[in-house]
Amino acid sequence: MENSRNTYLVSKALKNFVMASILTAAVAQLASTLDAVVLAQFEGSESVSALTLVLPVTTFISCLGLLFAFGANALAARAIGRHDLKNASAIFSTAVWSILTLGVLFSLLMYMSIPAVMRVVTDEAALRELPAEYLRIYVLGAWLEMLSYALCLFVATDGHPRRVVVAVSMGALTNVVVDVLAVGWLEWGIRGVALGTLAQFTVNVLLLGLYLRHPSCSYRLLWPSDRLYQLFVGNVQEGAPVTIGNILMAITVLFLNNIIFDAQADRGLFFWSICQQMLMVSVVFINGVMEALFAIGGVMVGEHDLKGFSLLSRKALLTISLLIFLLIILMWIPDAVGIMFGIEEPEELAAVNHVLRIFSLLMLPFALTLTLMAVYQVLERMVLSVVVIIGQMAVLVLTIGFFANNAPAYVWYGFPLAGFLFLGAQLLYSYIISRRQDNRVSALTLIPYSEGGSSLDCSVPYSLTDVSTVLRQIEKFLEDMRIDKHTTFNLILCLEELMTNIAKHSTGHIVHRSFDVHVFVKDQHVRVALKDGGRPFDPVSAGRAANTDPVDGDPSNLGLRIAANILSDISYKYMYGLNMVLIKL
Repeated sequence: MENSRNTYLVSKALKNFVMASILTAAVAQLASTLDAVVLAQFEGSESVSALTLVLPVTTFISCLGLLFAFGANALAARAIGRHDLKNASAIFSTAVWSILTLGVLFSLLMYMSIPAVMRVVTDEAALRELPAEYLRIYVLGAWLEMLSYALCLFVATDGHPRRVVVAVSMGALTNVVVDVLAVGWLEWGIRGVALGTLAQFTVNVLLLGLYLRHPSCSYRLLWPSDRLYQLFVGNVQEGAPVTIGNILMAITVLFLNNIIFDAQADRGLFFWSICQQMLMVSVVFINGVMEALFAIGGVMVGEHDLKGFSLLSRKALLTISLLIFLLIILMWIPDAVGIMFGIEEPEELAAVNHVLRIFSLLMLPFALTLTLMAVYQVLERMVLSVVVIIGQMAVLVLTIGFFANNAPAYVWYGFPLAGFLFLGAQLLYSYIISRRQDNRVSALTLIPYSEGGSSLDCSVPYSLTDVSTVLRQIEKFLEDMRIDKHTTFNLILCLEELMTNIAKHSTGHIVHRSFDVHVFVKDQHVRVALKDGGRPFDPVSAGRAANTDPVDGDPSNLGLRIAANILSDISYKYMYGLNMVLIKL
């Protein structure tokens, strides 16, 4: 019998979410790249350059979508973990209404401000015409992009990241079809590409919106009434660190463009552009892991499952390290990246290899810092999250600036130095905080070992003998917590049926693994979470169905029927490839 939690189910949930998130980001990026390809084929290089010029504007719009949706998604995840679906719906609805009001208003203001926006984008009047044509179409549907992003986050967090992959893939296909028809056949030029992008977001919204009608959906669109302002402020505050991070990333890139150009002129700027592309690939990996932490970790924190969140965080750090290591290997393969970017001269290839190998050393500390920042934010350490994201960018710019002014030939060494300096300071701070709190929090992640209650965690092999052993442990734990005997008896009776059902009926290779049991007690309130990776099965609905339509002499689901009668607050959800049953007493 295993006396503690193992990492199998946590790893399975993380793998399912991260793979779906990375695939979603890759498909979305491919759609954006194909916009440029279609323009290059039918319109020429000027239209492609115009698409590049509007990138800061579309990035800013994406950041606004982050502000409305990212924090709301994290708060909704915690509410789902607490089985507070009414509050999850209110948080979700506030995000949607914010986009449908403020987002639409922003789109209209942007449309009226296009001439002013283009003066900011470029000083060359001759370069403004094509980007302005694109924006006249795109900004009117900017709210669609925000809504599409919000629905992607909320549906994935509700346990269906693969549904998001399908929706985004269908949207990307729609984008390509509309691009070819509008640009190649109707000859609408860059306006056709803008129309294709809005068509992509529309398809995303329609397909993901259908999920809101699904019985298993945790969200219902409602009007939060007097809580609207409070929820809106909470959503914005929660989303601020990630939004600030994205804005600072764009500002940092602008600063580094100038610093590296001053240090190494056009050649250095070209090398830096290649490094940026590799950095963006790492950001796809990082975002996938961060979104998993916000979604799965948020649910765990809502369940008071700090042990599970600790396991998830360690697995997330290991996962991002492995993904970044693979990217570093690519950057160290001689000529591999240089040839991808059209470099043929041996001397230039050698120079690119040298720069990339130095720059690659930034990747790991950069990724670990952001992953730890996501852990802090799930724990609601908002000030620390903001300090980390601002500090990382500031140290990077200052270090590169120092090398550019004092040793321009060695400017590339400033990147890994800045990354390791900041990560070292971050880990030192975590260690000091842990010691000051008498080691009540993890020295690496600052996750508390306890939040004022007591918990029992274990992974149970799929064996009736082991189920009986764990039930005795739970009964002893509840007695030690002084839970009254009647409540303990009823809970053990129900858990015996639920856990026996899991042990008997899970199929496939899963029988060689285990399922997780988490019991949390605080102020005489008991919460129990059962999670298994077997085939989807809803014991709650099965028990209630048996209760309302019993068949004389048929013992089928009798135990589940008893559990449905005894437990007034029990729920089931299939999320991240796991069956999850939550009981509250």
